[in-house]
Amino acid sequence: MSDLPEQPPEILTALANKAGPDGIIELPDFIETALYHPQYGYYRREQHRVGRNPQSDFYTSISLKESFAEIIVEASCSMLKQAGLDPAETDWVEVGAEPGGTLLDDSQSSFRSVSTIGIGQEIEIPPQAIVFSNELFDAQTFRQIRFDGSQWIEFAVQLQGKTFVWKPRPTISDEAAFYTDDLPSDLPSGYTVDLPTGSLALARNLIERNWSGAFIAFDYGKTWHSIAQDTPQGSARGYYLHKQRPDILDAPGSMDITHHICWDHLETALKEAGFSKPSLQSQESFIVHRAPNYLQKAFDPTLPAFAPIRQKLKELMHPALMGQKFQALSAIRLPDAQPTST
Repeated sequence: MSDLPEQPPEILTALANKAGPDGIIELPDFIETALYHPQYGYYRREQHRVGRNPQSDFYTSISLKESFAEIIVEASCSMLKQAGLDPAETDWVEVGAEPGGTLLDDSQSSFRSVSTIGIGQEIEIPPQAIVFSNELFDAQTFRQIRFDGSQWIEFAVQLQGKTFVWKPRPTISDEAAFYTDDLPSDLPSGYTVDLPTGSLALARNLIERNWSGAFIAFDYGKTWHSIAQDTPQGSARGYYLHKQRPDILDAPGSMDITHHICWDHLETALKEAGFSKPSLQSQESFIVHRAPNYLQKAFDPTLPAFAPIRQKLKELMHPALMGQKFQALSAIRLPDAQPTST
């Protein structure tokens, strides 16, 4: 018997309303509704999603908030100062934080102000800002295509009774077709690509606005080469009660839906928007290079071997824990920077 909850009729109705005359629900519409429906979406319901407790679904760096916040503040201030920008004249903006799970609060004095853009809220970024996110881009919509040995076929969703099933689209959408020219033609039949369309759209929505400062995003992703040639099963999956679910259609509204973003695409978007030298590092490398003062504090020889600060740092940095699982993409845009394209 499945341990997944039975879906409330309201989410089934909301999803059915997204279907076209042929009964097909576009995959981005399915994901958007399942995750962000105002009443029944996974990220809009009042529930504990993050943490180690058995009732939550996943565990992130924000769960080690005190240590992670200190690291990010040090790194952010260092980035700004190296670019000739004053942290005290810079506003901190966190995008997509969980309710009650923001990284910083108003007591943080390093920046001019601290604010959060929550789900469904209007995006407003001050003229000079640090725009920070943690596991935001992987929770955006995507499209799925599969190679049948000769051509790419895009898949959508169809509701059959109370069950959602995969359904091939009669044609590939324009959004998906944009990517197919960059895919190899010698892939095995069944090769699946989850196209990270929503993450790129969100990134552009944030960085193409008129502001300067730092962009810092922690997430998990792959290069386009890896997505296109090394990930035959695709990267889409669900999470429920700390268990990975291979079928993202199983429990809409009750299960997290995620995928690997494409770092190449985000780096290109940053460069096109006038950000200089985007840097992609593992979380481990980011901490080593961007937060030396915190490392020195954690390895103070007067501390006991198993001091809490060291244990938390181990979780954040160890390659077998979060150190390699998550990556950090960061970049600076100066006030006079000009975009390289429109």
